[in-house]
Amino acid sequence: MIERIPIYLLTGFLGSGKTTLLKSWLQQPLLQNSALIVNEIGAVGLDHVTLGYASEASALLVDACVCCTGLPGLHEALENLFWARLHRSVPRFDAVVIETTGLADPAPLIASLQSQQFVRERYCLAGVVTTLGAPTALQTMAEFAEARAQLDAAGAIVVTKTDLLGRGELDAIGRALQRSNPATRMLCSMHGSLGAEEAWHAAARTAGPPAELPGSSSSAPMRRTWRAVDQHGAGSRFAGRGRPVHGANTRFEALAAARDIDSLRRSLDALIAQHCATLLRMKGIARLVDGTTVVVQFTRGDRDAQLSVASEATRLATGNMPAGVTLIFRLRR
Repeated sequence: MIERIPIYLLTGFLGSGKTTLLKSWLQQPLLQNSALIVNEIGAVGLDHVTLGYASEASALLVDACVCCTGLPGLHEALENLFWARLHRSVPRFDAVVIETTGLADPAPLIASLQSQQFVRERYCLAGVVTTLGAPTALQTMAEFAEARAQLDAAGAIVVTKTDLLGRGELDAIGRALQRSNPATRMLCSMHGSLGAEEAWHAAARTAGPPAELPGSSSSAPMRRTWRAVDQHGAGSRFAGRGRPVHGANTRFEALAAARDIDSLRRSLDALIAQHCATLLRMKGIARLVDGTTVVVQFTRGDRDAQLSVASEATRLATGNMPAGVTLIFRLRR
């Protein structure tokens, strides 16, 4: 009997704080000896670099989403990791962490882990955690089917950036989540403060009183919503959904070297203003004329782009990457 390797699945809508949490979690005992698969929907990946994860047991899947067109690539990555682990061409890892794109519907991915024979026999799903950014949580839940699908698949929902809202606003989010996802554990985090052990323990538990989000008074028993796939056959919970249709598209915008941070910010502010009605996310790297590398991040709800000078490790890792940003737009209806 082959001992199956656990898979920890981390999902969440664009800009909801997945990478911030994961960067912390990969340094903690539960996940520090894990292989990592990062999926990004743009043609140029950045998350794997900003995570600062240097293990050889990692894979980057770009320009495709693992819930649809990227599924074959995910299966291939899992198969390659298994054989590399078996033949000791990479250090032995205890688990695999998959970070999906912010537009992924986890349901087809979860079903595929049980329907693809090689993967099913060698891996098992250990839990699903979904992040939800507090500042735009109610709008995200109301307007984006992808986000609702991510919440529905979760064993635990982590509401992030809770320091940016007051108690009353957090109460409203708690009540909305209890209405829409009453059988899912809810936790909260700020600046990546939530521990990996707490999050994944909550995602894996099948019963008991829930951890409470401010504003949540329900004591309904929690369960692993993904578990239905494992118990009742591949895709039973997700039959009939068909291939996900993402309500967004992407574009890469090259950036010329800026004179300084201020001139870079002005260029990015103009870009954001040009697309403010439909821009959901922007991320990438920029370079100044003096050779400084700058990491660029923007999420809907932000006032402007967040700019940070790259660490030496990030600068080296992005040395061959083109300077520019991936823009993710909401499709006009």
